Amino acid sequence: MAKNFRTGMRTALVVLMVLVSVGAFAGGQRASATREIKLANFYAPTHPVNIALNEVFVPMIEEGSNGRFTVQVFDSSSLGAERELTEGVQLGTIEMGVAGGLLSATYPRIGALELPFLFSDFDHVWRVFDGEIGEQVAEDFEDAGLKVLAWIGNGFRVFSNSVRPINGVADTRGIKMRMPENDVYIATARALGFEVVAMGFGEVYNAMATGVIDGQDNPLATLYASRFYEVQDYVAISNHMFSHGSIVMNLDLWNSLSAADQELFRNASRETAILQRRLLAEGSDEFIRLIEAEGLTVTFPDIAEFRAATESVRANFARNYDWAPRFIETILSLDR
Repeated sequence: MAKNFRTGMRTALVVLMVLVSVGAFAGGQRASATREIKLANFYAPTHPVNIALNEVFVPMIEEGSNGRFTVQVFDSSSLGAERELTEGVQLGTIEMGVAGGLLSATYPRIGALELPFLFSDFDHVWRVFDGEIGEQVAEDFEDAGLKVLAWIGNGFRVFSNSVRPINGVADTRGIKMRMPENDVYIATARALGFEVVAMGFGEVYNAMATGVIDGQDNPLATLYASRFYEVQDYVAISNHMFSHGSIVMNLDLWNSLSAADQELFRNASRETAILQRRLLAEGSDEFIRLIEAEGLTVTFPDIAEFRAATESVRANFARNYDWAPRFIETILSLDR
């Protein structure tokens, strides 16, 4: 009986060791299967985009996947300026990012969304992006290797400078205005009479501080979060174009995900967009107050004059693409 007992104990011990080994192996497999998602953007940490990403997207992905995915947000162009990070997501060296209008040179429909004075307010913007137009432009991103998971916004753009207050087109003469490397942006600033200097976002602060440029255009949230008020004196609330953004994922990575994981990433992106859009809209008046508190002079130029001055930009764009007149008309028709 003692022999049978010892035999039984040895058998039980062997079974236990096998189970422990299998558990350890499985645990190792789970640990090695954890995927880090790098999500890159060029906004400051306090920008509504990064607030929403960190408060909503990161916990929804990490908790919703039970730790199979971890997310690290790289803000402030820490993985490169917009061009570098966009190319990184296209290549798959960066899993996700926030993309803007950089691809407009290859995909002009993306650039059409940033034509001057196309949108009247935030409600108009989201009716466009959440509808047929947004779906069409998302197809262009997909053709470029990027899966759009949600549309977000940088906001309506304003002009800041260190030369003089801007109340009308006559006040823009001689001001060296930095614009993004984007044909529509450059044409818009030239039509308004600025001397245009195209450069990447990461260079702007130092260029203003050293006098290489006199000013820049960006939404108020970016102006404030990037501390441009330290090297600028005047802000003109021109709202001359809406600067859109999108939460994107490398298309090959997206296609490799299970249907359940795709739904997780899609839902997290949409919930992130809801918060980001709300913060953006609620912060507009507050950013004006904050900028004025920093000593900057805020003006509200004649928008009708600015719109008339940029009519050639919209007209030239519409002439260059046979699809553009209907595309633009559809956007304008959604302003109600």
